[in-house]
Amino acid sequence: MPFSVSAMDSEQPKVNLQIDKFEGVNNLVRDARTKPSEAVTALNLYQVEDGVWTPRPGTIQFGQALPGSDNSVINGAAEYVTTDTHNNEVRSIIVVIDGKPYKSTDAGETWVRINGTTFDATAKIRFLQLGGQMYIFNGINPLAIYEGSTLTTYAGISAPTNLSASLGSGLSAGSYKQYYQVTAINDVGETAACSEIYIATSKERDMWSAGNNESVVLSWTAVSGATGYQVYWSDISGHENLLARVTTNSFTDDNTNTANPYVDTPDDNTTAAPVFASAWISDNAIYATNDPEHPYRVYRTGTGVNLGKFSAFYDGFWIDLERGGREKPKAGRHYQSGSGEGRSTIFCSTPEGHGSVWQIVVDTATVGEDSFPAPAAYKITGSVGTDCVDGVINVENDVFFPNKQGMYALGPEKNYFGILRTNNLAAIIIEYWNSLKGGKIKDIAAYYWKNKVLISVSTDGITNNRTIIYDRERLRWYTDWSIGFRSFFEFTDSAGTSHLIGIHEHGNTLTEISENVKGDLGKPFRCIYLSGRLPLNKSWNKFAKIKKAYVMLGRLRGTVKFSILGTLKKKGYAALASRAISISLSGAGIGWDVIGLSLMGATDGKPASYSESSDIRYLKVNKKIRDIQFKLESESIDSEFTLLGLKAEGFQINTSDPSVWKLKKQA
Repeated sequence: MPFSVSAMDSEQPKVNLQIDKFEGVNNLVRDARTKPSEAVTALNLYQVEDGVWTPRPGTIQFGQALPGSDNSVINGAAEYVTTDTHNNEVRSIIVVIDGKPYKSTDAGETWVRINGTTFDATAKIRFLQLGGQMYIFNGINPLAIYEGSTLTTYAGISAPTNLSASLGSGLSAGSYKQYYQVTAINDVGETAACSEIYIATSKERDMWSAGNNESVVLSWTAVSGATGYQVYWSDISGHENLLARVTTNSFTDDNTNTANPYVDTPDDNTTAAPVFASAWISDNAIYATNDPEHPYRVYRTGTGVNLGKFSAFYDGFWIDLERGGREKPKAGRHYQSGSGEGRSTIFCSTPEGHGSVWQIVVDTATVGEDSFPAPAAYKITGSVGTDCVDGVINVENDVFFPNKQGMYALGPEKNYFGILRTNNLAAIIIEYWNSLKGGKIKDIAAYYWKNKVLISVSTDGITNNRTIIYDRERLRWYTDWSIGFRSFFEFTDSAGTSHLIGIHEHGNTLTEISENVKGDLGKPFRCIYLSGRLPLNKSWNKFAKIKKAYVMLGRLRGTVKFSILGTLKKKGYAALASRAISISLSGAGIGWDVIGLSLMGATDGKPASYSESSDIRYLKVNKKIRDIQFKLESESIDSEFTLLGLKAEGFQINTSDPSVWKLKKQA
């Protein structure tokens, strides 16, 4: 029990309210209804050890400033990993600022401009590394690839022109029409088909004999930059299917090839790669979506040697999800079906923010000697989705994603084989979530770090100015931190140290979030712990005389302020008592100084500072109150503490009800 009331002989019943176990923040209910273990406010705090509150990690500039100014836009940044000639791993940071790409090979080194291309100066850049290549995309500019030295973009090629057909010597003109189209291909994709032509033959195509020179000879103008061509045929206009793949600008159709009924002529030119704003890796292939020109479309590249190639020629494909419907795909992740098979999983949005989740199953179909992927898409029953690309993250066995209703987790339903569910994790902080600006939900950035989900949100409708935390280990929420970021990534330097990096909306520096740093970029931030308004008697209309209120702090350094609030009989809710708690640090240990003629110790060092592992302080309250609220604050850069416990002592009193409670007769 958090508090107890006891009576001995003629003594008044004692009150002993004690809190030494803490949960997270609860703003689902008003502060008068929270449990003693729950917090109403935990500004710039989080929990460590067995669940005690302490100030959050600080922030510091990471590396050198980038070219630019405080008004610059860092479009995006990511870690790029490759190997040198000795097969040693080399890590770099790739940053795009004001549309210009730069790299640094380690923390603190000079930023070097990457040549090859530039991007839209304001659009958000995203990165995906696979097969030694870094794919860089923003939904506006052509897909770019970085291979360690320069950036290249896929230059598109044109569709073939001047397609013509002539009859082989074994055929003559007749009443059977053969329709043809041709596309050009490069290392990335395939053009749209050229204009359709037809030629009339004296026999049906199925009756042709190659040995009798019964054929149609096709030719067209060669396309600059093409690595090959695809020929499509049909005996019905507008229904051509893939017939052949050739490397020259001519082809003889003698009925040797069988048309593939699953491959139609493409609608679009993909030789420059499709434009998309989100991509992910699944089944050893790249999936992509959020194409402004094709809002229902999901793309996939080929695999193996065809990785990164989106054309059907390279075993790539695209599929539209409910084309023309209300749901539009926004992001994706590799996940599992309800029964555990790996699936590419797509998160869709709807205008009101519900959305849905789809999964793509890819089978292999074979026609003749040709095998090719045959995709099918299935909607997860009862699911909800998201329109937030950077909020979709893998968290252990689940996928987390935000929408207007809260933060959801996609995962298997316990005790039900083959079923996936989407659960809203944010119910206990739903009032906070509902206060977020709806138009900025799509810009939420999330990251999984040290068993905690960091969720950067906007409370001002302008930028991501706050971060809330879901503690995956303890299954509780902390709201909120007074810092916000456009995106996150991690970088591991040459010494093997990993750094969590945040990117602000504006500026020309990267920001590291570190537990070894105090303050934000050298400035202090304010911490506030506020408990609920806790009743002092099981009968909520009774009062008690509280003599003292205690706080137990661990490893206190600097100054904190301890306050007590409560509901007085006559004055109502008010501040009752408050004092600052300061600790003078004591130094101990052997440092650099020589004692006499001897150096004490074999290594250099500096004196260490120590503070008590548990330090108890109290306030005299001496007030008659109905409930009590504890508050702990700090706002100096050297403040450090863990909140280990809170306590109030006093005794019950018999007193009449406050006159203000009485309902008076209406005149």
